[in-house]
Amino acid sequence: MYFRVIPFHRYVQVEAKGSEGEVTFPTWLPGSYIIREMERNIVSIDGIRISKNKFWVREKFSYKVYTLSWDQREAVSTGDYMFLNGPAVFPFQNLNEEYCVELDLPEGWKVHTTLRKEGERTFCAENYHELADSSIQASPDLREYRIDELHKISTIDSLDDEFLNRLRLVISKEDEVFRSVDPSLTSKEYIFYFRFSTNPRGGIEHSNSSAITSAWTSDATSMIEVFAHEYFHRLNVKYLKPKDLKVNYVEETYTELLWFAEGVTDYMAYKLSWASGGISLQEFLKRIAESLQKLTFHGGAMSLAESSMTTWIKYYRRDENYLNSSISYYDGGLILGLILDLSLFRKGLKIEDQFRKIPREYTLHDLQEAFSDSEVDLEVSRKPSMEMLKILGEFMNVNMPDVGKPYIGMSLDGDVISFVEDGSPADRAGMCPKDKVISVNGKPPDVITKEVEKGKEIRITMSREGRLEEIKLEVGKSPGHAVKISSKDISEKWAGKSFTFEIPSRVI
Repeated sequence: MYFRVIPFHRYVQVEAKGSEGEVTFPTWLPGSYIIREMERNIVSIDGIRISKNKFWVREKFSYKVYTLSWDQREAVSTGDYMFLNGPAVFPFQNLNEEYCVELDLPEGWKVHTTLRKEGERTFCAENYHELADSSIQASPDLREYRIDELHKISTIDSLDDEFLNRLRLVISKEDEVFRSVDPSLTSKEYIFYFRFSTNPRGGIEHSNSSAITSAWTSDATSMIEVFAHEYFHRLNVKYLKPKDLKVNYVEETYTELLWFAEGVTDYMAYKLSWASGGISLQEFLKRIAESLQKLTFHGGAMSLAESSMTTWIKYYRRDENYLNSSISYYDGGLILGLILDLSLFRKGLKIEDQFRKIPREYTLHDLQEAFSDSEVDLEVSRKPSMEMLKILGEFMNVNMPDVGKPYIGMSLDGDVISFVEDGSPADRAGMCPKDKVISVNGKPPDVITKEVEKGKEIRITMSREGRLEEIKLEVGKSPGHAVKISSKDISEKWAGKSFTFEIPSRVI
């Protein structure tokens, strides 16, 4: 198929050429496990609708797409900037035919893409999979920051030398792992498409590029963490991948192994960032402690396999009850990656050296074989995730210092309840997320922590859907959600020094 793209403010017009017949717009984007319904952005099309995302078209047809998603997984077009992620804009017919994109851009615009250049402003992919695995970024203000000969950042924003120098260390360290698996992995140019945003940080991986956004307030460490994660996907997901993670662009694809594809990727990103000097040990320990904290809630009863399977309806649709019902395969997978690494380290081995043993398409059995030297039974991924707290305790001290302290079991975002823990005093008293606290024992809401610490009955006046209610509740004892980790013999040697790190609980 051939697409001529004409960008406008908030829209792109596409003049397409294919075969008379059916075209399909993807419902989801590989690497982001949620049904996005990309057809929702089609404003008009020269065709007859067959279903929600399929149209019957002639050989030549045109369509208009609304492009103002600041999500790096979709598409943006303004008067001076355009970013296109393939499946967000382009439909498909035969997945295995060539797909080309011609950009009708104003004079002076620059273009960055990993697609094959076929003309002044025409770029082609061998098939739809390659088109879907590629992005296009264009702007008259586009600039390029070289990390090294084969890696660059494409952006419309300014980046400082501290970040770039630290990122160079991380990319170099990750490339060492990639080359040990297959030297060809580092032979092609790689582009990081980046921009600052008012949205939280995020990214999506491609084989030879990734698209990343970061908040304006992000520091260099926060940015390195997401760059390192998306780049490690060049090996784990784009080269090695779960055998059952098949992509068809229309239906959900299920695997039990997102904990490895995403969670262990996160672990490797942090470990290699630390090992290279890109981040500090304390920054690495902070991420470990944050992940452990999630396992202390009721959602820790969910297995990593279940978490992986339910990503479409749980992780990507997180709500105020998530900690009661689910665990993130990112958090749980990171902890299992840490356990594997420490187990291997005890035997004089490294986790990064085991990836060369993993087949291109892997199953849980394949992973068990690849990490057999660790003597960790990966069936633990099918058991309650909270069991990993005990396993990790073999290698480092893991404590919850707030166990037994005064507690009512809820979190506040300002004066609004954001979370209520199942079975807690707040739950038993009838408190709900989104209730607005008006007063605590007749005092302003910000004194609630001090009032709870007194360990007595408290009286809360709150508003629920605009109705005032008064609730009394008995202060209980915390099950423990603050996390303190410290080194034992093995983990001290692994870290190169003794360590202690503690994070408080946000649950009152």
